[in-house]
Amino acid sequence: MGNECHKKDTGINGRLLYHVVEVKEMKNIGLFLFLAAIIMLAACNNETEKKNTNTTELVPIAVDLKLDPEKINPGEEVTLHATVTQGEETVEDADEVQFEIAQKGSEESEFLDGEHTSDGEYTAVKTFEQDGIYFVTAHVTARSMHTMPKVEVVIGNPSVTEESADEPAEHGDHHGNEHHHGSGDVSIDFPLETEYPVGKSSTLHVSFEESGAPLTDAKVRFEVWKDGAEKHEFIDANETENGVYQSDFTFTESGNYNIQVHIEKGEIHEHLEKTTNVK
Repeated sequence: MGNECHKKDTGINGRLLYHVVEVKEMKNIGLFLFLAAIIMLAACNNETEKKNTNTTELVPIAVDLKLDPEKINPGEEVTLHATVTQGEETVEDADEVQFEIAQKGSEESEFLDGEHTSDGEYTAVKTFEQDGIYFVTAHVTARSMHTMPKVEVVIGNPSVTEESADEPAEHGDHHGNEHHHGSGDVSIDFPLETEYPVGKSSTLHVSFEESGAPLTDAKVRFEVWKDGAEKHEFIDANETENGVYQSDFTFTESGNYNIQVHIEKGEIHEHLEKTTNVK
């Protein structure tokens, strides 16, 4: 009788112990699921923050180009204004602002450096010596983007012959290269890494807009050369999506490199040069 009671007690205690262990395991599983949910929520928040950050970075720069005064006579001093913004923010740290001035029908251009004043405004002073029709283009590079709005300016009383003259198809720029500006507002977003690896395939990409719309079906090439080298390599880029072009390139040597992107479409022929390091 005593043995039977002992066996029964042992069975009851065993079941109780089993239930205790089972409850603990369920609590551990619940805790694990709770921690996993917190980790997933944190990851989602981080991803959302990254997406929001990237969206901010993709906001294009805009340039408001004006001349003061609007009515200009020969021999008068004129102030050229370029106000640079990105979204609601004024751009105080533009890499370069230059004003290109070309008279209609002439193959020559004059370049003036813009000086930053305040509130994203960059200015230069010019005196037009003779009557005529001129084109003023603001070349602005800021925050890995490039844009070049252009305005037509009438000085004094140009002759009828000059008014009917066509704009030159091409003219030399300050680097000695042929550089033509289309009739629209062409902007270039050409981000480069500060450093690329040697011997590994790297992707170069660039995007173009004309008057705020993607510039599609253009001929785009990357020109790559190492500092001090005579050999320049040209790589054709493919359009991966509307207005976005890219190509793969492998740097074979370390050092400082220059990369210039060329775009051609109709009357548009633009280029933008940047530098990077290869290790």
